[in-house]
Amino acid sequence: MASSTAGMDMDSGSSSSMMMTSAEMAMVFFQSVTTPLYSSSWTPQGQGSYAGTCIFLIVLGLVHRILIAGRSIVFDPSQAPRRQRKAMSSDSDDYPGSKSELESMGNQFRSHWNSHPFRVATETARGLLEVVIGGIGYLLMLAVMTMNVGYFLSVLGGIFLGTFVAGRFGGSDNHH
Repeated sequence: MASSTAGMDMDSGSSSSMMMTSAEMAMVFFQSVTTPLYSSSWTPQGQGSYAGTCIFLIVLGLVHRILIAGRSIVFDPSQAPRRQRKAMSSDSDDYPGSKSELESMGNQFRSHWNSHPFRVATETARGLLEVVIGGIGYLLMLAVMTMNVGYFLSVLGGIFLGTFVAGRFGGSDNHH
């Protein structure tokens, strides 16, 4: 089965085509010091600028993990209502989901809700921090998606360093 992209080229004479062959789109890691990062204008031209790009990715991963730790310090998640497990015996009516347990959870939620009123400034800061953390996370993801080994290892190194420096302050954040 032969594949043809002749019908897909729009005007290849006037501008460079964005079409790639299946061989160019192979999803394997590779090593190159001239892999663009985020835009074609950020293309390292040598080993020095490639090393600088890798250092940038390490710092970006470090900042990402520090911000996640900072989020849990500033917006303390330990105040969240927790479901307390009770030891069950075979003759007990306190099985998971029983009326008494649901009432207890409802009372915990109600007291938690009433003790944390909505404040515009606090929620705005929380929302902006989440946008920054999410944006940095997506930038790190895009760097990994270049499939450049150096960029990939730099992102992992930054996440390691950030966790090493500030991991004890952060809550459990299992998504990267």
